[in-house]
Amino acid sequence: MATYNCNQLISGKPQAYAKGNPEGSEKSMCHILLARKTQFLIVNDKEVELLAGCMLGDGYVSKEGAVCIEHSDKQKEYLEWKYGQLQSLVSGKLRKVSRNRIGGTISYSYRFKLKQYFKPWRKMLYPEDRKSITQDFLMLLTPLSLAVWYMDDGCLKSNYQLVLCTDDFSEESIENLRKYLKQKWNIETRIKLKREPSYRTYQRLTIGSYSLVRFFDLIRPHIAPSMLYKISDPVTTQSIKRRHRT
Repeated sequence: MATYNCNQLISGKPQAYAKGNPEGSEKSMCHILLARKTQFLIVNDKEVELLAGCMLGDGYVSKEGAVCIEHSDKQKEYLEWKYGQLQSLVSGKLRKVSRNRIGGTISYSYRFKLKQYFKPWRKMLYPEDRKSITQDFLMLLTPLSLAVWYMDDGCLKSNYQLVLCTDDFSEESIENLRKYLKQKWNIETRIKLKREPSYRTYQRLTIGSYSLVRFFDLIRPHIAPSMLYKISDPVTTQSIKRRHRT
C-alpha cells in the first residue's frame, strides 16, 4: 500500500491522494475514506480488492455509507472468512438473521457491517440508486476480486460452462464487465438469458470452456477454504479437449 499524506484528503469522491502525487493515482483510489474532517479510515490493497469482489457479488453499500455483507447459514464459514479478512474495518460482530418466507418457512442467514466510511463507494456504485459497474470501479478489480465474485455468484455447469449471476446489473454494466474481462484478462464471455417463473428475464454472463482454464488459473490462489468445492474438479486444457472429443 502506498504512503499517504492525510492533509491531502478530500471527502465525497472515491479517491485518495498518494504522498508526493497531488493529482492522485488510480492505484491508490479508495484507500483512504473520510467520514469527517478529523476521522478517516485507511483501507489496504487486499481489503480494497476483496471489497470490490463483494460489490460484484452479494455486497451492498447503504446510503449512510455502511457496507453490508450477508450469506445464508450454509455459507457461514465463507462469511467468517470474509469477516476475518476485513477485521480492521468491521463494525460489530456477526449477526444471525431470520426471515419469514412464503409458505410459512423461515430462512436463516448471517451478516456483518463495516464502519460507515464508504459513502464514496456508494456514490461510485449507485449513481442512480442502482448498482452500476463503471470504468472507475473496474480499475479496482484484481484476481482476488474476481475470485470473490465467483465464490459469491458463480457456478460451474457440467458442460464446463461457468455462469456468473448479473441479475441486478444494467445492460451497460454487463457490457462494461464483458469488455473488462476481454481487454484485461483475454477472457471471452457470452450473455445467457435466465427466465423466471414470473416471466422476468435476467442477463447472466457465461465463460466458455476455453476461457475457463485462464479464469480458474487467475482465481485459484485466492479461493477460501470452504469454497474449494467450486473448483474441486480440476479444469485443464487437456480435460476440456477430451470432453469435446467425446
